[in-house]
Amino acid sequence: MLTLSKPLSAGQVRMYHEREFASERQNYWSRDQQGYSEWQGQLAKEWGLSGSVGDEHFARLTEGQHPFTQAQMVKHQVARTYEGKGGKEVTSMEHRAGWDATFSAPKSVSLTALVGGDERVRLAHRESVRVALGELEHYTQARIGNVHAPETTGKFAVATFEHDTARPVEGYAAPQLHTHSVIFNVTERDNGRTRSLQPRELYASQHFATAIYRAELATRLQELGYEIERGKYGQPEIKGYSREYLEASSLRREQIKDLLREQGLDGAGAAQIAARSTRDKKELLPPEEVQRQHCELAATFGHQADHVVAAARERSQQHQQERKPEVAARQAVTYARDHLFEKSAVHDRRALYDIALQRGMGEVTYGQVRQEVNRRFDSGEFQQAPSSVRGPQITTAEMVSTEREIVGILESGNQRGYHHPMLLEGRERFDTVERHAELNASQRQAVQQLFASREKIVGMDGVAGAGKTTTLAVVREGAEREGYTVQGFAPTSRAAQKLGEAGIETSTLQMHLARGQKPDTGERRLYVLDESSLASTKQMHEFLTRLHPNDRVLLVGDKRQHEAVEAGRPFAQLQQAGMKTVSLNQIVRQRDPELKKVVEQLAQGDVGGAIQRLEQQGRVHEFKGREERIEAIAKEYAKSPENTLVVSPDNRSRMEINQVIHAELQVRGVVSHDEHTVRTLVPRQELTGAARTWAENYEVGDVVRYSRTSKETGIGKGEYARVTDVDARSNRVTVETKDGIERSYDPRRQSGVSVYREEERAFSVGDRVQFTAPANELKIANRELAVVEHIEDGRMSLRMDDGRNVQIDAPKHPHLDHGYAVTSHSSQGQTADRVLVHVDTELAAKDLLNNRMAYVAVSRGAEDAQLFTNDRSKLWQALGRDVSQQSAHEPKVALSSELHQGIEQKQEPHHGFGLGL
Repeated sequence: MLTLSKPLSAGQVRMYHEREFASERQNYWSRDQQGYSEWQGQLAKEWGLSGSVGDEHFARLTEGQHPFTQAQMVKHQVARTYEGKGGKEVTSMEHRAGWDATFSAPKSVSLTALVGGDERVRLAHRESVRVALGELEHYTQARIGNVHAPETTGKFAVATFEHDTARPVEGYAAPQLHTHSVIFNVTERDNGRTRSLQPRELYASQHFATAIYRAELATRLQELGYEIERGKYGQPEIKGYSREYLEASSLRREQIKDLLREQGLDGAGAAQIAARSTRDKKELLPPEEVQRQHCELAATFGHQADHVVAAARERSQQHQQERKPEVAARQAVTYARDHLFEKSAVHDRRALYDIALQRGMGEVTYGQVRQEVNRRFDSGEFQQAPSSVRGPQITTAEMVSTEREIVGILESGNQRGYHHPMLLEGRERFDTVERHAELNASQRQAVQQLFASREKIVGMDGVAGAGKTTTLAVVREGAEREGYTVQGFAPTSRAAQKLGEAGIETSTLQMHLARGQKPDTGERRLYVLDESSLASTKQMHEFLTRLHPNDRVLLVGDKRQHEAVEAGRPFAQLQQAGMKTVSLNQIVRQRDPELKKVVEQLAQGDVGGAIQRLEQQGRVHEFKGREERIEAIAKEYAKSPENTLVVSPDNRSRMEINQVIHAELQVRGVVSHDEHTVRTLVPRQELTGAARTWAENYEVGDVVRYSRTSKETGIGKGEYARVTDVDARSNRVTVETKDGIERSYDPRRQSGVSVYREEERAFSVGDRVQFTAPANELKIANRELAVVEHIEDGRMSLRMDDGRNVQIDAPKHPHLDHGYAVTSHSSQGQTADRVLVHVDTELAAKDLLNNRMAYVAVSRGAEDAQLFTNDRSKLWQALGRDVSQQSAHEPKVALSSELHQGIEQKQEPHHGFGLGL
C-alpha cells in the first residue's frame, strides 16, 4: 500500500537520506548489499536525471534548487521563531523539501522475495511501484498562490530508495520490502516556470495509487506462478503461508495495533501518532545477524517461503490457463459502476479505478481497466460531471437521464396544470386556518400558501423543530374538505409513523413503490412525502412517474438535514429547478432561548458561530481519552435518563456508549444487574447491492435474510440462513437454513438479500432498547424505542414510547439493540429534552462528522444540548465539513421543447400533468 507523509523540511529529508534512504545497511537481503535507488518522474527525465540517485543532486533538490545549475527554482523559506497568540513561542517550518510516499509490499510478498530468495518478486514490486508513481504523477499540481486555484501540471521529480527490513521491535527487524519515494516540492507549468507543489490531490490519490500498485503486483506474481488470495485489507497475498508465521513476521504492525487498542485511538492520524511513539531506534544491525534471525524464524515454521517459491517455479513451467483480460476488465468496471453510483450520483474518477482494480485483482492490469473506462466514455455511458463540480468527477448517462426526467415531470406538470388552487373558495381557506389558533405566524402563512397553490408538485421546506406535523394536520383537513384522499409516505418507518400523527394514513415510501402501479380511478389524491431529503433519486423518479392526472404531491423536508443514503438529492434539486416551495422558519422545539439561537445558526450554515456560542454557554466538554470521554457521557446521561438522547456519528462508538451507559445505570440501580444474553443481528451496512453479488464479500457466520422467494434455491421469502462456506474463485456462497439443509448458489442470481453479523447483547429489566428493523406484525417501526419491563425464558415485555405494551420472543426478533445512543441519521425526526452529542475529531470515517450531523444532532434537544469531544480546537472544523451529494444534472429554469417531447413520449399513459396543486 501507499502512505504519504506530512511535508518534510529540507533538514529532515537530508537526515533521512543520510541515515536511512541511501544507507546500504537497510538492504540486508539484496544480493550485493547495495541499496537500490532510481530517479522517476517527467521533471527528472527533462533534467537528465536517470539511474541511481546521486547525493549531490538529491541535496540540491531538497533546497528547491536545480540539480545541475543550482538555480533556485522555488522560493526558499528559512525557519524563524516568533511570538504567537498568548505570548507562546512559535517556530515556523523551514523550506518544505518534499514528501515521502512509501509503497509497502504485503507481508507474504516480502517473505517470498527475501526469505525465499526469489529476486523476480523483488523486481515485480519494483515495476509495480514505477507504474503507480507514473499514474500518481498525473495529479501533480502547482501552487499558484493568492486566491488562484492550483494548476494541474502532471510533472514531478522523485527519488526512490528500496529497503527490505522494517524497524526493529525488541531487537528483531522483520523482513519488509518497501520503497521510499521522495517527491520533491517542485513542478513545472506549461509556460516553463517552476512552482512549489500543492499536494492536496496527491493525498487524495493515495487509494488510487495503492490500487494500481496492488493490481500490477498481483498480475506479475501470477505470471511468475504464484497463487494469489485477497488479504484482510484487500492486498494481494501469496498463498502458502500460515497465519501464525505471518503474524510472527509482523511484530511492528502488531505493536502499533496494540497501542491503538490500549489508548482507544482510531483513524489514520492516530495510527501515525502510534507509529511514531512506538518507533524503536533503527539500529544498523550486522547483515549476518538480521539474516540469522530471519532464517531461525523461518525454520521454526517449516521453511514455508522455500516451499512457496519452489511450487511457483514448478507451476510457472506448466501450461497456464489462457486469460481473458477484456472480459475481466468489463466485469470489473461494471461492478465498480454499480457499487459506486448506488450511493452517489457523482464520483471521483480515481474511485472508479480503485474499485475496479480491487474487483479484478490478479485478472486485470491498470492499463486494461483504463482502456475499458475510456471505451465507456466514448460510448457515452460515463460522462464528465457538471461544471459546478470541481476535480476529476464523473457521472453516468443513466443518472443524468433520471435526474432530467424528475425535473421534467415537475416542469411539465406545472406548465400544464390546473388553474385553480387546492381550496377553491378564499373564505373556506380563511376559515380553515382560523379554526387552528395553535398555528404560529410561519405555520399560518405556509398553510395559506399551500391552499392557494396551483401547481401539481409543491414543496414545504422547514427548519428542524418548526412544527411540520402540526402544519400538515391542517393541510390534511383542508385537502379532505375539498375532496382529496390524503396519503402519506416517508423513506423511513419512523418518519412514516411520525407523519401519521398528523392524521394522515401513512406507510413507507419503499412499501408504496413495492405495491406497483395502481390503475387510474379518476379520484383526486394528495400524496404527502415527508422527510423528502432522505429520498433517493431512484425512489423519487419511480414515485413521480407513477402519478395520475388527478394526483397532487406535497414534498416535505429540510434540505439542510441528512440526505439519502443512496444516490441523489432530488428534494434540493427540485427546489433548485424552481419547484414552488413554502417555508417554515420559526423554531418551536427549543424552549431554551440560548439553545434556540444555536440551532438557528446551524440552520443557516454558521457552524463556527454555533460552536462558539455553545462554548460560551458551557456546553462543550473536552476529554482527550476515549474511555474517559465515553464514561463522562454515561455519567451525564445517568443524571437524568428520562427523555435524554445520546447521538454519536458511527455505529462503533454508539455501541460502546450504549454498553457503558447500561453498566452505569446498573451501578445506580436504574437497570437490573440480572442480564439476559440475546443473539442479535447487526446489518453489514458497508455492502452495496453490487457488493452482495460478489461471494468474496461474504464471511462464514454471516446471516442472510431473503426478501424474495427463490425457485433455484428453494429458500422462501422472509427466511434466514447462515453462511457456512465462501468460494470466491467460482463466486458461490453456501448457506444453511433453519431446517439444517445446505444450499449453494451464485449470489448474482439471488436478489433482495440483507446481510448481517450476529452479535450478543446483554439486556436487563429497565434497559432502553431500540428495534433495528420493522416488526410489521407488531406494528413496530424501525428504530422505535422501548423500555424492558420483564424478561423470562427469552420472552421480553416492552413498554413502547407511545405507551403500548408488547411481548416479543427474542430469538424470533433478533433485530434489537440498546437504545440509549443512536447515530445521527437515526436521530433525525426524534425529539428529546436533552441531547448529548459525541464528536471524536479523530474518527476514521471523517465524512460522518459534518455540518448536517451537527445541525440534526444539536436540534434534537428541546431544553439542552451538550457536546463531548477529544479536541475542542478542531470541533468547528470537523463539524463544518460539507458532505452534500452532488447532482449529475444541473437543472435550468425552463426545459427545452426537445426534453418535454421526450418526457411526454415516455409518460404516454399519464396525460394531463397539469391538474396541479
